[in-house]
Amino acid sequence: MKLRYVTLAIIIIFLICLVLFPNIVYDRFLWKYFIGPVVADAVGHPVEYHGVKAYEGYTIVSEIVYGAFLVLFIYLLYLFFEKYSIKVDLKFILCSLPFLLYGSFARVLEDAGIFQKPLAYFFISPVIYIQIGIFFFLSILYGLKFKDAKTFAYSLALKDIGYTLLYIFIFTKYCRYNIHPIIFALFSLFAFYVYYKQEKKDYNASMLSFGLLTFSSAFFIFIYFSLGNANFLPEILIAPFLAFIISFLLYIIGYSYEIYEILHNKMNALLVFSHMLDGLTTYFAVVNPLNFKIEYGEKHPLPEFLMKRFHGIGYPLLKLFVILGIIYVIDDLKMNLKNTIKFFILFLGLSPGLRDLLRILIGV
Repeated sequence: MKLRYVTLAIIIIFLICLVLFPNIVYDRFLWKYFIGPVVADAVGHPVEYHGVKAYEGYTIVSEIVYGAFLVLFIYLLYLFFEKYSIKVDLKFILCSLPFLLYGSFARVLEDAGIFQKPLAYFFISPVIYIQIGIFFFLSILYGLKFKDAKTFAYSLALKDIGYTLLYIFIFTKYCRYNIHPIIFALFSLFAFYVYYKQEKKDYNASMLSFGLLTFSSAFFIFIYFSLGNANFLPEILIAPFLAFIISFLLYIIGYSYEIYEILHNKMNALLVFSHMLDGLTTYFAVVNPLNFKIEYGEKHPLPEFLMKRFHGIGYPLLKLFVILGIIYVIDDLKMNLKNTIKFFILFLGLSPGLRDLLRILIGV
């Protein structure tokens, strides 16, 4: 209760400051570090508002603020899971993966110029993460409230109607490639089949089914675009291959030596793989040690610093040591809290890692 009042007080104080000192609060803080970079990403060049320039990418300030919000959100989500007896385990994480995959594929579609402004803003980080969070949260709420296939079918019918309206009034105007409502309805039937086949109609079933519906749409457009426009670079697949080798070897070490048994855990292996995928893909793209015909930069301050030193290998190595350290430090926490943290760590690694891999793979 006290936390609620403190949060409300902070919001009120912030809004008062925004009204009284707009040049400082909005122009030099919100615009410069948060809103402006999203706009700059969408238009592809620096933007200016009231004499304050904003650039694409992240800064130390924005990363600290986003990190603080992430910690707060993890804690609030953990409280939500506890209140409604939601068990965060490997099954929960696997059922939520379609939402994560949707985010990566949709972000690549934005990189490819599929979406036009203002729709493009919804597919640029961090806005797309908010979008994914809303979809994810709604699917859990649905699974907690409704537990029968008939109601699920009705909800899919409503989604088909909603998508048809979006298709008519928005997607046809602001998307270069679209999914016809009939095809979307077929995806809905597939989602219903997945839900129907689940023995237990709970939040895991609704997450998996709604997530597959969301992901299949982005995946369909991605494939359609790639077949006609991609400049494929299959060599970049060395990144997920090495990420798998590293995570598999650590998993075997955990199995072979009791002192390292914490590594013999499928969820921990998935965490290592996700962040090695992100670190190695970034390494091969930015440092380019194998001389691929590509040219990419880094938006985050710390990775950019490491890429320019130690031949760039310091970044994936740092990610590996940090992930192993986090796994060790949180091992004694309550199971649900520990796995909630792991869920977000997985998201922070696999989502950008897969996005970068797909982007390089098709040459956008």
